[in-house]
Amino acid sequence: MSILCIGQAVYDLTFPTDSTIVENQKYRIFDRHECMGAPAANAAYLCGLWGIHTSLIARIGDDLFGKEIVQTLQSAGVDTTGIRYEEQQKTSISCIMVNKKNGNRTILNAPLKETDFHPVWPESPKVILLDGHEQAISLEALRRFPKACSIMDAGSFKPELTELFQQVDFLVCSQDFAYQYTQIVIDLQEVSTLEATFDALEKLNSKQIVITLGEQGSVYKQAGKIVHIPAFPTKPVDTTGAGDIFHGAFAYGLHQDDSIEKIIVSASAAAALSVEKLGGQTAVPEKEKVDRFLQEKQGL
Repeated sequence: MSILCIGQAVYDLTFPTDSTIVENQKYRIFDRHECMGAPAANAAYLCGLWGIHTSLIARIGDDLFGKEIVQTLQSAGVDTTGIRYEEQQKTSISCIMVNKKNGNRTILNAPLKETDFHPVWPESPKVILLDGHEQAISLEALRRFPKACSIMDAGSFKPELTELFQQVDFLVCSQDFAYQYTQIVIDLQEVSTLEATFDALEKLNSKQIVITLGEQGSVYKQAGKIVHIPAFPTKPVDTTGAGDIFHGAFAYGLHQDDSIEKIIVSASAAAALSVEKLGGQTAVPEKEKVDRFLQEKQGL
């Protein structure tokens, strides 16, 4: 059995700053950080690193950044035969400014243009993770592998992706996504805001919805009741890859047939550990480190 990730692969250039960036100023950054990034790529790296046979379908340019991405994925055992090299395009790059004071980041991404291509498909994946990029291929994957358990990393609501949102088994969305779709501000102290949000989102996806709330944790619905899983306290250095790592660990848990509570707790631990380091892919924690962290925090 295996995990298939479909979406974006990016090369990240991270610039830690001492203050908020303002216009018409020059900043000198001496400790820049470089690594692979993007939701699907980071999730694939985590799943491969954690010992699951994992494939990635994505596109890169036929350039040095693209080659670096492939080498990084292969170092974690990820099958990269599904990656398409675009000879006429350059690999997607993100320039990321990270505020040293709180770990918050601002991302400028130059994406590749999506064109039709026929990927190399893996054999019968158990889990499929989608990040919203490569929509046509994502829909084809859901049709091709109807028995696979599918998860959507939904960072922001885009109407053109509605068909994907509707079809996946697990719509794991951000608080921003929830607000953009429902126009409801979630307040954990006001249960009515959670109930109204889930009622609205369930019209989009009637299967399983999980809403990530950053430092406030995550909420999901089980047997008609809303369940809140708190986040683990941490001292953030860089929050860039936290969501990617959460979703990758979520996919891993689905592959292991874990309960949704165990999946979210483990994914939250992985995300908490990741924000203590710079970068996206380079902040992916080893599975053993996550297990030790959970044992220390909860005796799990």
